Amino acid sequence: VAGYCSGSGVPTASPNFDVANVAVCPGEWVAGTNTAYEEGDMVSVSVSTTPIRKVAYKCKAWPYSGYCGQFSPTEYGGNQGWALVGSCNGSIGPTMSPVFVSMSEYGDGCPQEWSASSTSYEADDFVSLTVSGTPERKIVYKCRDWPNTGYCNQGEGFKPGSQNSNMAWTMVGMCEGSMAPTGSPTAYTGDCLYDRCRMVDSTENCTPGSTGCSCNASASPSSSCVRDIEEKSCEDTQANLWSSTADYEAGDVVRLVTKRFKCRNYPNSLWCEMEAYRPTLEDTGIWTQAWTTDGMCT
Repeated sequence: VAGYCSGSGVPTASPNFDVANVAVCPGEWVAGTNTAYEEGDMVSVSVSTTPIRKVAYKCKAWPYSGYCGQFSPTEYGGNQGWALVGSCNGSIGPTMSPVFVSMSEYGDGCPQEWSASSTSYEADDFVSLTVSGTPERKIVYKCRDWPNTGYCNQGEGFKPGSQNSNMAWTMVGMCEGSMAPTGSPTAYTGDCLYDRCRMVDSTENCTPGSTGCSCNASASPSSSCVRDIEEKSCEDTQANLWSSTADYEAGDVVRLVTKRFKCRNYPNSLWCEMEAYRPTLEDTGIWTQAWTTDGMCT
């Protein structure tokens, strides 16, 4: 018990928030997808109607920004994506179209829009993803290196900006506009020849009675006396792009653009036909256990 009282207390001013003041209020929070809000986006939430009191929150950095559209700042789970900034009054007046302030700008325009139906994305391919229509805002992503590359072609489950996005894609920055049209890509048409050698079955003349000879010792020497041998046969062959359906052997050569790669000797040659050891333009990597560089095509 604290004591007793009589009458009524003197009216007091409305209680103040013991937090920073943000002046005018940003827009009210609206539920959306995990790309609805980005790092640094601010929203307000009404905490009372009489008097009207609002609190401002700021969306946290990725990957926590994915929660900003899924949870209101004041509901259970909201602290995963939102950080309290302070109280606010009124509303923010009209502004110019927002710009990205926390991302670097990519190139001179936006690459092709990401497609869930594509199955041809490769490591270092760039795509753009539209995250808002009015104003239009796009983010650029790059397909990760092997072994993550395979996820880039797995559709909605690994869409850039989604929950599993980081397994397939790396965020690069923002972009505006579109890339200027380029000429149709030209396939390599030069000569990239090398001596492709194989051991082939053959025969040779032999002395009757000698090891492996088809004629016994009592036979007279003749051209019909032969034995089976293996000999090396080489022919000029075009170095083609690496293929998962080819049977590579030691000494075989493939190319990547105009750079040549030679399959190592046995037992390393057993890896040459495996996707994991496919040559890349990187100077280092697991591919070096199966292949060596072999100069450039002419």
